[in-house]
Amino acid sequence: MHRSTSQLCDRARQLASLRLDGELSELEAALLDAHLARCGGCSAFAATGAEIAATLRALPPEPFEAQVAIPFVRGAGRIRALQAAAAAALVVAAAVLGSVVNLAGADAPTSAAPAPRHTAMLAFGDTADELRTLRRPGLIETSHPIPRNRAIPGESV
Repeated sequence: MHRSTSQLCDRARQLASLRLDGELSELEAALLDAHLARCGGCSAFAATGAEIAATLRALPPEPFEAQVAIPFVRGAGRIRALQAAAAAALVVAAAVLGSVVNLAGADAPTSAAPAPRHTAMLAFGDTADELRTLRRPGLIETSHPIPRNRAIPGESV
């Protein structure tokens, strides 16, 4: 078997194999034809593949005479039921363990109260001044300095 030396030849040989089964697009066929016109090794590969495929397709089909037996496994239903029961037991155990851990953590005293969170809903029509007006009370409560780019109408600077 001859091994191609470039990625272009590898790709061309793949395309030549696909052409045998009629699986090439027009673009792929044009690319393959252009490569085969300049590469003797790939051209010989494609010709050999076409000869082999034509010879195999010309042969009459052979009957398949071997017997195929699929063994029946007794108790497969019981095994599946046991697996399902084990999975359900694991889910219940995980839920119980999660509840116990959550309850144990709820009794632990907290060292500090969480800071209040301020949430504002924004609409598409909100301007920067309207957003600053919504945010202003929260900043005053936490004693953070209020950023100002311009004065808010009705307030003194």
